[in-house]
This record gives sequence, structure tokens and C-alpha cells, in this order.
Amino acid sequence: MLPEIEEKLRSCPSLPSPPIIAAQIINLVNDPEVDIKKFTALLRCDPALSSKILRIANSPVYPYPKKIENLHQALMILGLNATVSLALSFSLITSLKKSVGSGLDYGFFWKRALLSGTAARVIGITCRMVEVEELYLASLLQDLGMLVLDKAFPNLYASKDLNPKCHKSLLQREQDMLGITHAATGSWLLAQWNFPDRFRLAIAGSDDPDRVPSQDERARFVYCVNLSGKIAEVFLYKMESEALQVLQQQTESWLGLPSKVFLEILEKTKIHLAETEQLFETEIPTWTDPQTILDNAREALLFRNLQILKEVEELQIGTVAMEAQFNNLEESNRHDPLTGVLNRAYLDKSLESSFEQARAHDECLTLVFGDLDKFKSVNDTYGHHAGDVILQSAARTLISKVRTTDLVGRYGGEEFVLILPKTPAEAAHIVCNRILEAFRTTEHEVARDTQLTVTISLGIATHSPDKPFSNVQALLQASDEAVYFAKTHGGNQYMSYESIEPAALI
Repeated sequence: MLPEIEEKLRSCPSLPSPPIIAAQIINLVNDPEVDIKKFTALLRCDPALSSKILRIANSPVYPYPKKIENLHQALMILGLNATVSLALSFSLITSLKKSVGSGLDYGFFWKRALLSGTAARVIGITCRMVEVEELYLASLLQDLGMLVLDKAFPNLYASKDLNPKCHKSLLQREQDMLGITHAATGSWLLAQWNFPDRFRLAIAGSDDPDRVPSQDERARFVYCVNLSGKIAEVFLYKMESEALQVLQQQTESWLGLPSKVFLEILEKTKIHLAETEQLFETEIPTWTDPQTILDNAREALLFRNLQILKEVEELQIGTVAMEAQFNNLEESNRHDPLTGVLNRAYLDKSLESSFEQARAHDECLTLVFGDLDKFKSVNDTYGHHAGDVILQSAARTLISKVRTTDLVGRYGGEEFVLILPKTPAEAAHIVCNRILEAFRTTEHEVARDTQLTVTISLGIATHSPDKPFSNVQALLQASDEAVYFAKTHGGNQYMSYESIEPAALI
């Protein structure tokens, strides 16, 4: 944020601020020793808030067979993190709705916010995300920066040429007049309120999700927030077919959800609107009957699917050529040209980001260092072409034995590194056994009528909250020492760094 803008915001006496109960909840969120008893005691101080928590615990969103009678039961059903997010949603929105500025259309603002929150919860449940209520809160607050800018710059949204109900127009106005958007402003305000990083990142990326690299674990959360705002606009505008098609394409690209599921999200959002209205005691009238919206969406997406089939049939050759060009570019930037796995440069970046993520979220991270046994003799006996065939086959075998969320990279020569996020040592042992068995039973055809079997030695090192490593270099070194121990003790086996006696490493 520009220094002069930040100074203006800090000096504004009427910026939105969280009510006392919300501030206390935020403090609990940042308390590493927070427990259910503390939070329950805090909720009991606000009967209206407690009532809303009980209502949502008994709603169809959480289909528990028995009625929830008290706060303790509600927290058991919802979970502490979900209840904290819900409590913040209710307390903050109730307080912020009292804020009134000069140029912003506040009625429309809150319609979009509540519709966004409703859509976000449906998206989260559809995608089976564990942080559904955090997503709900982030989506409710994604345009919070507008309230801030409207207070600090009273004429910002008051232009006669500005359509106050067009989100893109508002964004462009902010950028032209101030050089920033409300997304950055909202993220800044949450930082002043001491909100966790996940929320600040989601707000900052709510209008430009490309701010977050696609390989970042948090990107999916940001994509959901961005989509929730756009789905809200489906119910607020008479959206054209092309806009609906673009939205469905983004949903499929970011979340892997096809047209059918996209329509189900719209349907469920429509169903949950009444519940949101009751919880926040606000009516959310839309531009027309929600069923008409769904019918139009189905028609638009059906037309789009027919268009796609036709384009695929007519432009298949061109599409294949473009995909080949794109894949070649991707491989040159990220992949080893011989084996197709990550190259050394991108592997180093992935190691660093995976380690930082594991440390930030108190998660396990296992590295497996792999070294092909007696590989030099293959090159010496059969030539380097045979060696290349072995390396390519070895890479395919490694990829086939790990999860899609794991990463495989070539460290150098005949050495490979496997990055296994959220994987404790015990699970890594299972993976390594699977890899060893595959190498023992795989024959590599290095020449006509010549098949070779090449084994591999593996070294395991695991970073965990209980046994952390100081940095990624130390973790990588540990896995390297473990594979060296495995090779010098016969090879064709895996060795865990933790199981090696310290004296044996000297």
C-alpha cells in the first residue's frame, strides 16, 4: 500500500472497528493455548451470538440426528475453528452493518456480501474443504476495504459516471483515483485487527487470485473466495450467457468442477439464501426469481458445451499444436528434459516452499532421497543411451508410486528427491516399500533382447512438530546421509535418518 494512502487511513477517525466481543474472539484465535472452555465462556457473554451459533448447529448444513441443546454440544459438532469463524461472522457483520458512508450503495454492498458468504459455504462443502466456515467469513469480508475507503475518501464512490452496482467499475475507480483497490485495503485493515494470515491473503486476492501462485496450498482458498463474489453477482445481475460461461470455466479450471456441479452450486446457494437472511436478519432480494436464474444458467452452459464440442471438432489440429507448444515451454521451465520430473532449479524452489509451509502450519514433511544402485556399471557396460533409458523408466516408476500432491525431482545424475507433504515417517515407509518392490520387479529394455533390473536405495528424513529441522538444507542433508547409509550397507533398501545410530554417521 502507498505510504500516503496508509497515513490517510490511519488518521481517519471513523474507520470500521471490531466490537468488543469480536476483538476478544480474535485474541483467542491468536492464543496457542485456546481451548473450548475459554471460548464457550466468552460466547455465553453474548446471548444473541450464542443463539445464532446454536441455530446454525441445528441447521441442515450440519445434519446431526439429535437437536443441539447447548453451546458445548454445538462446539463439539461444529469444531472450535468453525465456531470461531462463525462467531466472528455474526459479531462483525452485525457491527459493520451499522456503518454508513457517503457514496457507497450500502444496501447493495451487504446483499453482495451475504450472497458471497452463502455461495462460499456451498463451494467449500462441495469441494469437501475442512475450513468451510473460515471460507464463509473470508467471503463475507472480501469487500471490507470498500467500507474503509468510503470513510477515508468520501467522494470516491460519489461520481455520477460510476455505476455503484458494478464491481468492475468500482475497482477501476479505486485504481484510477488512489492507485490501490479495496482488496489491498481490506487486507491492511485485517492486519490492524490482528487477523490470521489466511484471511488477509484471501482478501488481498479476492479480486486478483493470480496474486497467489497456483502451487501454493492456500490458492484454492483464495479461488473459492473470488468465485463466491462472482456467484453472488449471478443472483444480483441479469448476467449474460458469455459471463456465465466464463464463470463456469473459471470454476472448472481452479477447482476442477464441471458444468453439472457448477449448476448444483447455484441451486444450493439459492436454497440457503433463506437461512442466511434469518441468521443476519436481512432480506436479500435478487433481480429476478432465483429459479429463472438457474434456468438461464442451464441454457447458457448447455449452449457453451455444444460450442465447445464443435470447436474441438473443427480446431483439433490447432489445439494439439498449441498444447504441445505450451507443454514444451512448461517442461523447459520446470522439468528435466530427459526424465520429465522437476529439474534441479525448480526442485530447490519446491523444497524451500514445502518446508516453509510445513513449518508455518505445524505439519509433517518427509523428503526421500533416491539413488539408483550400481548405475555407473550400466553406463560403462551398455553405454549412456542405456543409462538414459534407465533414468527415464526410473522417473516413471517413482511418479507412479506417489500421490498427485507429492513432487518428484531429479537432483542430479542418477539421484532423485521425493517431496511428501503432510506425510509422517510411518507413511513414508509404506511409500518406500512400494517403490523398492516396483524397482525390483521392473525390467528396463535398454537394447533389443536386453532387459535390465536396477534397484534403488532410499533415504528418509521427516520434519515434524515434535522433531523439527532448523531449515530445509538440514532436512535434505539428513535424507542424503540416510541414503548413503543404505547404499553402503548393501543398497536395494530404504533407511530412515532417525533409525541410524549417531556413531554410524561419522
